[in-house]
Amino acid sequence: MTVLTVICTANICRSPMGQVILQHKARQAGFDVEVRSAGVQALVGRGPDKEALGALTRAGYELPDGKRAEQLLVPNASASQLMLVMENRHKQWVMQNFPAHSGKVWLMGHWLGQSEVEDPIGQGPAEFDSCLKTLEKAVESWLPKLRVIL
Repeated sequence: MTVLTVICTANICRSPMGQVILQHKARQAGFDVEVRSAGVQALVGRGPDKEALGALTRAGYELPDGKRAEQLLVPNASASQLMLVMENRHKQWVMQNFPAHSGKVWLMGHWLGQSEVEDPIGQGPAEFDSCLKTLEKAVESWLPKLRVIL
């Protein structure tokens, strides 16, 4: 099975939302993939932010039970065919720490003009809903590319 990993800073907001959205939309598009998420400075063991969960629920998505923040480690990077990061600094971190996997690291917003996905941490429902919409657009922009690279 193809493994895709969505990466942000703490792995409690953007990457868990991106994980759920990418898993859902990829399966709808007929891809046999497992989507994971991790952080470059993960709050290991912590559950997703309540506002992130709220945004997913309002949009009709479900987060798998028991999701906890994970640090991006060599086994994650090695298992992934594609790693989608939220910010350029995440891309730099992954490339610096896992140079053998540099070719697999792309911005989630690459096909949206190289845009970064802003961190809504500490903000309210409107900002999380906006972040979720951005992630949906970014995932939609990746689906045709996945047909080519997977």
